[in-house]
Amino acid sequence: MLPHLSHIMVWLMASVWLAACLTPPTPIPPHALASSSALTRSPDGHYLAAVNPDSDSITLVDANSFAVTAEIRVGDDPRTVAFTRDGALALTANRGAGTVTWVEVNAARAVNELAVGPQPYGIVANESRAYVSLFANSEVVVIDLATRAITHRLAVEPFPAGLALAGHSLYTTHFYTGRVTRIDLNPLKVVDVIATDPDANLSQSIVLSPDGARAYLPQTRSNARNLALTYDTTVFPIVSVIDLKTFTYLPDANLDLATSDQPVSLPLAAALSPDGQALYIANAASDDVSVIDLTTGRATAHLTVGHHPRGLALSPDGSYLFINNTLDGSLSIFDFTQFSNAKRPILLPLTTIPLTPEILTGKRLFNSALPPMAQDHWLACSVCHFDGGHDARTWLGFPNGPRDTPALFGSASTLPLHWSGDLDEPQDVEFTIRHIQGGAGLIAGEAHHKLGPPNAARSADLDALAAYLATLTVLPSPYTIDADTLARGERAFARWGCAICHTAPLYSDLQTHDIPIGDPTLERNPRGQFFDTPSLLGVWASAPYFHDGSALTLRDTLFSAGFHSMGLAMDAREVEDIVAFMESLP
Repeated sequence: MLPHLSHIMVWLMASVWLAACLTPPTPIPPHALASSSALTRSPDGHYLAAVNPDSDSITLVDANSFAVTAEIRVGDDPRTVAFTRDGALALTANRGAGTVTWVEVNAARAVNELAVGPQPYGIVANESRAYVSLFANSEVVVIDLATRAITHRLAVEPFPAGLALAGHSLYTTHFYTGRVTRIDLNPLKVVDVIATDPDANLSQSIVLSPDGARAYLPQTRSNARNLALTYDTTVFPIVSVIDLKTFTYLPDANLDLATSDQPVSLPLAAALSPDGQALYIANAASDDVSVIDLTTGRATAHLTVGHHPRGLALSPDGSYLFINNTLDGSLSIFDFTQFSNAKRPILLPLTTIPLTPEILTGKRLFNSALPPMAQDHWLACSVCHFDGGHDARTWLGFPNGPRDTPALFGSASTLPLHWSGDLDEPQDVEFTIRHIQGGAGLIAGEAHHKLGPPNAARSADLDALAAYLATLTVLPSPYTIDADTLARGERAFARWGCAICHTAPLYSDLQTHDIPIGDPTLERNPRGQFFDTPSLLGVWASAPYFHDGSALTLRDTLFSAGFHSMGLAMDAREVEDIVAFMESLP
């Protein structure tokens, strides 16, 4: 008796399904893989392109002769650079300018600049399109390379940063959460979002294995819930790993760089060897590169490089490693073909950094986890205040109680510093260096009391650090509102008394106030519940809010218990108008 036709169809469908499950996926060709980076190699391996953030330029380097081909002016603060698939163009994401610049490689000239939106960060390209993450706008922008016009804007979770392209999939990191979004490029849509380590932070980049099977994310794990903080229990340098076939996080494959290699600080960029067996990680605050054997999870080399490495690339055969030292304006080149030269790099100048010697010194110190700024290469100012901002964390173990990390933008104009207002000059960060970072400090001998005689003019390096802090200006808001909403919000802001303490133009009265905010049982400040009035300039970028991080959104600040509960008496429109007004500052 013949089997029923429906049974045959079921058997055939099951066979096809089983075959599909057992057949390995088609490997993604290497040319279809790309990751956003501060240093990138052209598809043919002939050129390197390096961003120079302080010079507002990129430098093209002949990767065979190790000679600079040209330095080309682009937009303000270029963060990443990508080659088109034919290698004819280099594209830069200019964070400060809000633009993408086209550079013709052979002609060594910028030929186009396109406004894309606030704070473009990562950029990658395939044959026909470029993709840009907008850090401040929670978007990924799609650009048609032929018309040089924006064709799509895709909403994603907040603070997208690093991008990686693998065939028809695009991946973006989210800087403060360690989450990763997967985007299908045809049709263009968000497919899935996953979390990596629950404490992952500062997730600037994502790189893919040569077979496209795994993704590696250099990150910093913020141990903010630790109640017994010491300098070496604050943060941990890690690399998170994702299985791209199933798009799942692989915690057992993670690398804890402090044990895989040695204490390092602020891993920001990575590259894989052509065989996928070795992972190279640039540690921006400890000025070194960890080389990890992925079969053992252990370091095979530890390479000292220049100031603040933020991008690296390998030659096609893996015999040369290139590192962009962004605060030296130089390229470190390691030759692995000659054992005697493997740890003595060639140093190639890329740019002359146009900062004054004092500001450059201060910026290097701010971004350094080396002595005397820190102990054991563990913690730099920039780890909690990346680019002068914040880490979106509330630390529970500070001596005075829970403390949300404030952004430092404009802080030199809104003294005193700290939530308790106990630093009356920028040079008092000497106490942060000594007591939080575990460093020896920049002043010879004892520092003057925080609220005592000035520590200014006691150390040239400390004065340089203070001078750099004064350059951290408030970032423009990506939120735009119409004139009517602005006027209503400003009136409501004044009507409900917000402007009494948050007084224009700084939106702070520069005073400390004894006010009942937060849980008094957790406060350990000997001065009592005295809190400095924070400026609201740039407040859109600094969630969570209050000293204890108890308000997750600006709207929440109007409904907190006690002093800030005025939202309970407002009508709904006033609440939305005040929130829109605050978001738009400055």
